[in-house]
Amino acid sequence: MIEVLVGAACYLTLFAVLPGIGPGMQVLALVLLFGAAAWAVLLHRVKAIPMSVPELVIYVVGVSYVAVAMLVEEESVAISSVFLCTVVFISIVARAISLERMMDVGAAVAMACVLTVLVVDHRDAAAALVPRAGGALDRFMPLGSTPNLVGYIYGAGSILMIRRALVSKRTIERLLMVGGSLVSCLFVLAASARSSLVALLAAALIAVFLEYGFGRVVSLKWVKVGAIVFTIVGLAFSDRIGAYFARMLEIDSETRGLASGGSGRTSLWARGIDILFNDPVRFIFGGGFRSSGSDVIGFSTESSYITIMLESGVFIGAAVILVFAYSPIKALKLTPPQDRHASSLILVASFLTFLIVESVFNRYLLAIGNPTSLLSLLVLFTVWIRPGPVVAAGQLPAER
Repeated sequence: MIEVLVGAACYLTLFAVLPGIGPGMQVLALVLLFGAAAWAVLLHRVKAIPMSVPELVIYVVGVSYVAVAMLVEEESVAISSVFLCTVVFISIVARAISLERMMDVGAAVAMACVLTVLVVDHRDAAAALVPRAGGALDRFMPLGSTPNLVGYIYGAGSILMIRRALVSKRTIERLLMVGGSLVSCLFVLAASARSSLVALLAAALIAVFLEYGFGRVVSLKWVKVGAIVFTIVGLAFSDRIGAYFARMLEIDSETRGLASGGSGRTSLWARGIDILFNDPVRFIFGGGFRSSGSDVIGFSTESSYITIMLESGVFIGAAVILVFAYSPIKALKLTPPQDRHASSLILVASFLTFLIVESVFNRYLLAIGNPTSLLSLLVLFTVWIRPGPVVAAGQLPAER
């Protein structure tokens, strides 16, 4: 029941950007998350585990958001309090659900998001995957999401579903999860979310070299067959394939091409840094939750790390960034290297790596308004409170 409530809360945030019902969906998601935490307490499922470093850091962030809001802008006290309450509920839930089950919940939410979009916006997705000759690219934006948010949600979702396919014992579930992951990747491509593709590549490298093992990957028969087919098709249709991806990713575009400064992001990052260093109060204390929004500062920072600094200050913000940056290493340490390929925790580090790389280009890392941001906090806390491997016994700790 706890897992169902958590999954439902994450799923409802998929609709948070829709006009009219969006705020209501966010409130309902918070209610469900509170229900999951309360249910865990009532059933005595909450383990007595000391507060972890990420929890302490994010709690400080939440309290600072509320304090700054009370001193600077009382209208934002409510939303800052919602963030702090959400963090409290997540801490409770993280002590009631194992890391394996948390990742499984994420995979189920990712599949639900894919199915929802296939029902509602499948025609737009198909149209976006076939770019028109000339004119602007028709980027895929289901349910009112921006292309960057599409890449963030479905790029992360593809990793969660592939992990579930690897650990599942049921053939039908494996096929469904692989199919859902492939469709998610198509959504990312249809949105032309290039930062998400880069983050997926980084996650794949971590998976191949540090989790599954390069030697094991190249020894798989289906990988060898796939590589041969890919090479043949690539050579036979290299011109068409190259032209298609150049168009979909707008490599030659003046506004999004290779010479565009990251689609103008570098200039936006410079503006964000200028604001940070030219305001001593913001530099030390931050401006509070959502104080770096385009409606407040006049532009989008297009980077989670600059957003975190602007909203939390340099010192607390640096602590948040370091916690997230170390999390993939923490996840890898939960399993002995020789057992990672067969572990139920496989791709946890890859999932966290995706979030870290993606957040260089987008601003959703420390947020609660979409499924991936909410899941990232759940996974982050659960990773850090998870006991390490039992070295003497040569096996992982039993699932909580």
